[in-house]
Amino acid sequence: MVNTGREKTLYIFLLIILTFLVYKNSLNGPFLLDDELLIKNNPLIKSVLNIPILFNKDIFANSATASPISNSYRPLQTITYAMDNFLWGGDPYGYHLTNVILHILNVVLVFCIAQRLFLNSYSSYFAALLFGIHPVNTSCVSYIAGRADVLTASFILLALIFYMDYSQKGKISSLLISVTAYICAIFAKEYAILVLPLLVFLYNAVFKKEHIGKIYIYLSYFAVLALYLPLRLHALSGLTPYNLELYHIGMLPRVFTSLKTLFIDIRILLVPFDLHFARTTTVENSIFSSPYATLTALGLVATGCFLGYLYKKYKHENDITCGMIFFGISWFFLSMAPLLNIMPLQVFHSENWLYLSSIGIYLAAVSVISAGLRICINRNAPVFRNVILLIISFVLLCYGYTTFKRNQDYGDTVRFYLSNLKWRPNVKFYRVLSGIYGSKNDLDNAIKYSRKAIEVNEIYPSPEVAGAYYNMGLTYMNLRKYREAKEAFLKVMIFNDEGLKKSALAYLNSIENKK
Repeated sequence: MVNTGREKTLYIFLLIILTFLVYKNSLNGPFLLDDELLIKNNPLIKSVLNIPILFNKDIFANSATASPISNSYRPLQTITYAMDNFLWGGDPYGYHLTNVILHILNVVLVFCIAQRLFLNSYSSYFAALLFGIHPVNTSCVSYIAGRADVLTASFILLALIFYMDYSQKGKISSLLISVTAYICAIFAKEYAILVLPLLVFLYNAVFKKEHIGKIYIYLSYFAVLALYLPLRLHALSGLTPYNLELYHIGMLPRVFTSLKTLFIDIRILLVPFDLHFARTTTVENSIFSSPYATLTALGLVATGCFLGYLYKKYKHENDITCGMIFFGISWFFLSMAPLLNIMPLQVFHSENWLYLSSIGIYLAAVSVISAGLRICINRNAPVFRNVILLIISFVLLCYGYTTFKRNQDYGDTVRFYLSNLKWRPNVKFYRVLSGIYGSKNDLDNAIKYSRKAIEVNEIYPSPEVAGAYYNMGLTYMNLRKYREAKEAFLKVMIFNDEGLKKSALAYLNSIENKK
């Protein structure tokens, strides 16, 4: 199918407008969660003159002399916050606008990649539209601190486009631009280190077999680590100096549990009805530890067999549809590979991890739909074709509406936490709510959510409970219930949060002086 330049321009224009419309209501959202630490209370982003310092700090550093407190080295993300601060000051509207603009850019980049693969604008448009309006992306686009995934995806997609151009035309300049984009991607999020080379390898394996064994292509990308790794070592005082939350779990249970979550993630992409932060899952110690573990093992075998069938059919029969489905599904699994907890991470799965990987599922889905429509046309079955188009339209409307509604959760602090707690209790979220209500002098709700945090801590222990006890103590002080306040502050003294303990001790001394 031949596409005119006017046709492509029209599709891109529609993608920009539709994506902006579903995210427009996210622009007035407040700072949430990590936004407070990364932006609102971060003096390093208050001046663009601090940009060189950002290459020497982990992402959570808030002063030039601060020691690293995480394994996250993402200076490019913090630089974009400094630029936002230069343009918008402390107004979250501008930061949200940057996220939306970056997401729209990525939608256009997905369209460009799909155009190179599908060779027609119609299929490319629907793949990009799925990516643009899918509600799972709200965890990155509507949440300012989710920018790392959006920014990294921008450079990975750009690098992949220029690599495709290099593989087609052999221009070294295209390969150099691709490598440059890769450098930017890894400075935005370390996840990109493996993902782009894996996607390049996949593209070669499916579409450019003559390039698959050209080692210099892969070395061109990995060579830039000679620049990145020394800077990371210096900034963090080590490659990964901190043991993250899942470190205490053995590698095999970690990886197998992470593999289980891949199938949960696919369900989320298909039916995104329960989007929320702080997802958790049961640790699986063997394939027989639960029905979910057994189904995971069977699912992995079935997926492997299916991918083998697709690749064989593509290779021997030149079935382009099978090749595209293979490419899309493999894109998903390969881009999730660095997140399988081979090296222990903070959590088993998170919705923001799906931002880049989901593109593969959209490409595969559109390949299946396009094949179905072609069959309908070839067999002169307009009724079935119209049914397929009606179902697609309905699904797109549902996704767009769900995104719009999910943005409303991000638009109000209390609503955000309550919407997430609807799906799973969380000590931190209850603790934050108790503080919010306390600051509003709604003391009954402040006590209510402090107690909920303490109750949930019995089931899901968390150090955040120290803050819940502290908030409870403050609330009882305001109610002049000094005995209850004393009990709460004494609980705070059990924990290792030195800042809270110091404040709690001051209140305890104040209570003693009132006697």
